[in-house]
Amino acid sequence: MSVDEAIHDLLNFSTDIRSVAVIDTAGEVLVAAPSAAAAALGSAATGLWGAAEACAAASGRSPLDYVVVQDPEYSVAMVRESERCIVALTAPKPAVGLLLFDLRTCLTDAYPPEDAR
Repeated sequence: MSVDEAIHDLLNFSTDIRSVAVIDTAGEVLVAAPSAAAAALGSAATGLWGAAEACAAASGRSPLDYVVVQDPEYSVAMVRESERCIVALTAPKPAVGLLLFDLRTCLTDAYPPEDAR
């Protein structure tokens, strides 16, 4: 499945997601949908991920594989696997467990592990 197909499926099935982007470890947007809204997520997500990792490291926690930040108007959820991170801007109060599952599935569908190819 291509990354565009995986994101299309994600947006069709996950009704809480308003925009989504896949970024690399440098914060460069690899793909985004809808592109006008999601393109700005790259630098913001990179900064947020860095801050969350610093907090985790300072408290002696293991490296992160996801971050979720919520406020009354929206949520930001990110999942990292390997060299890529998927970030989504959602409606308020999403079902976080399901959202993380959907993001991880999208990333795995778009970029299957080398041994699964």
